[in-house]
Amino acid sequence: MAALTGASVYEKFNITSKDGKKTVSIIGGVLDFQYFENLYSPITTAIIEVANTGNTIDGQGIYNGLPIRGGERVHFQIKTPFDNLSGKAEPFDYIMYVDKILSYASDKRAEHFVLHLVSREGITNEQTRISRKYSDPTIDKSIQQILSLVEPLQAVDLEKTENAFPFTGNMKHPLTWAVLLSKHAVPVGAKSKSAGFFFWQTKRGFVFKSIDGLVKFAKEKEKEAQKYYYRETMSNPYENPGENATTILTFQVNKSADLRRSLNEGEKSSYRIFFNPLDFSFTQPNESLFTPDFKNILGELEEPAAVADPENINATQWAPRVLSGTANVGTLDVGVSTEFNYNPYQDQAQAAARYSSFSNIDLTILVPVNTNLCAGDPVNLEFPKVSVETPEIDRKTSGLYIIREITHKFLPTKSYTSMRVVKDSPGNNTKS
Repeated sequence: MAALTGASVYEKFNITSKDGKKTVSIIGGVLDFQYFENLYSPITTAIIEVANTGNTIDGQGIYNGLPIRGGERVHFQIKTPFDNLSGKAEPFDYIMYVDKILSYASDKRAEHFVLHLVSREGITNEQTRISRKYSDPTIDKSIQQILSLVEPLQAVDLEKTENAFPFTGNMKHPLTWAVLLSKHAVPVGAKSKSAGFFFWQTKRGFVFKSIDGLVKFAKEKEKEAQKYYYRETMSNPYENPGENATTILTFQVNKSADLRRSLNEGEKSSYRIFFNPLDFSFTQPNESLFTPDFKNILGELEEPAAVADPENINATQWAPRVLSGTANVGTLDVGVSTEFNYNPYQDQAQAAARYSSFSNIDLTILVPVNTNLCAGDPVNLEFPKVSVETPEIDRKTSGLYIIREITHKFLPTKSYTSMRVVKDSPGNNTKS
């Protein structure tokens, strides 16, 4: 058995011309392949570096013989050492399309180029625009409708929302609107006490889920979440492959506290001032202050920072963040209307606080390749406490994290998975 960080096997790596008439395998020429998913990206992406010394098409290399000009289909199947260890029968099987061609070079015997790949929906999105008005009962219904425009190839996982956001497309792309709408969405049951969703794509399909939903799912799946351990030394990869498969090879703490950022982003409290153009009124002080009280968290509850008194606010004692704007009243209705088209009190301060708290603790870890993991999945990490005595688990750093970004990297002799993982607070709060 190969080491868990050893080479993966390309069972298929085909590029097909845009007309579908020519297909060539580049299995022997892949020097570097990296696949990416990100909670902040509505599409999956990848980068592949190719050196071709043997494939010829009509007496030419792949670049001009196929040719590769953008939009070509790339189908890969990759079997990893982790798949062999876990007995997984199916390889990492996915189809992407050429977005960009970079660094092309050639001589009489070889050619070298780098391809940037995107999911098929990423290309369809650029050719589709929204011009109509949407006034669906809830935001998840709007996203379901606009997603149909890019004709997703895989399942769509949409969490329900309790609020609506009527809008006119203004010729924006569907996925652009999906990301914009996610920032205003309120999860069912939150009653405007919490807000903020992510819209992203994985190899499993599109996902629209609230931060509360991600945390709740992580806590429900704690026992099933992939576990990783930071160990001082590694065992012999051939004698104990199971242990090494769950080893954190390297880790870096990107952030564990940033008080001024959290204050500036409204994580502790916000003061809201909105102007109503219908009656020329402004928000009253007793309605303006929002103080978060998020119970559904991955870490442990901490004492909130002191905030301003909403009924008697001193000029030097404003809440750390001030949100202001003009209320959207009757702008999408025919004739005269006094109804709020969108009420900013439902989500703006709530989403700002939730997004800020989501990544209070931010780590990057490197582990043996595991293509079963996707962005948004929970992982359970265990770190030792810094001590000269008998090693103990660091309860503050260890615990459940959510994958914010994930990269699967394949080299000719090595395979790794790099993850940027986040949580809202130290410790582990597994109570639902």
